[in-house]
Amino acid sequence: MKRKATLKHTGAFWAFVAPCIILFGVFFLLPLVLSIAFSFTNYDGWKTMDFVALDNYIELFTDSRFYVSLGRTLLYTICALPFRVIIPLLVAVLLCSNRVVAKSLTRTMVYIPVLMSALVVGITINWMFSQEYGLVNFIIQCLGGQPLEWSLNPGLATFVIAFASVWSSIGFNMIIYIGGIAGISQDLYEAARIDGANALQSFLRITVPMLSPTTFMVVLLSTVNLLKEYALVQGITQGGPGLSTTFIIQYIFDKGFNQMQYGYASAISTIVMIVFALIAYAQFRISNGGGET
Repeated sequence: MKRKATLKHTGAFWAFVAPCIILFGVFFLLPLVLSIAFSFTNYDGWKTMDFVALDNYIELFTDSRFYVSLGRTLLYTICALPFRVIIPLLVAVLLCSNRVVAKSLTRTMVYIPVLMSALVVGITINWMFSQEYGLVNFIIQCLGGQPLEWSLNPGLATFVIAFASVWSSIGFNMIIYIGGIAGISQDLYEAARIDGANALQSFLRITVPMLSPTTFMVVLLSTVNLLKEYALVQGITQGGPGLSTTFIIQYIFDKGFNQMQYGYASAISTIVMIVFALIAYAQFRISNGGGET
């Protein structure tokens, strides 16, 4: 009887877990294995698929465009990451304050961009920063300034992408921070007030340290999302002007789907996967997994 109950419990467990395992295997493990296998071939997506050993990797490490795209991606990530962490934290603290009214409505409004696809966000931001009919240039002209060439200047185009990325992620990261703030005991703030601490001191000495695990999660997720930015770039600049906003994912897409070099694109993907994994590992080591050092 006990054995039947155990088997029934085990069967129920695998019945719930199996769909996740199947989906994970089909949409992650299988493509991963195929990508690594293709990286050793000259697969063109159609008929040609000869084994070329390490030729793709040898060519990759002498490809200047690969280094430029990867370096541009890393620089973009480093510059945009602080804003994807600090702004949602400040918004979350503000919306958790007792002085703010209509908290639920405000949180909903801030979260709305998260519900939009990255492509829609990109198109919307592209319209806002349009050189001729954009809202931003209209405001600049109303203030007596000259309209800026957002789409033609590499620096401004990169700024627009970063702005869109930060704006569209504020709501998601804000919700994570609100959950972390809700877990902080109010007794700590009460004790700080009794000791004469002001709001800024309480924020720096209590809120920020207590949110270390939450901040680690936000930093990790934001880093991964910035490194693999694609749809947002396509919706705003499509990699232009020229190649100035062509990040590593755009470069892989161009090699694989536009130039039909699936084997070479797979080799790039494999190397990039290793680089991204090393970055995530370094973050775990530096922050001790989000725990206390």
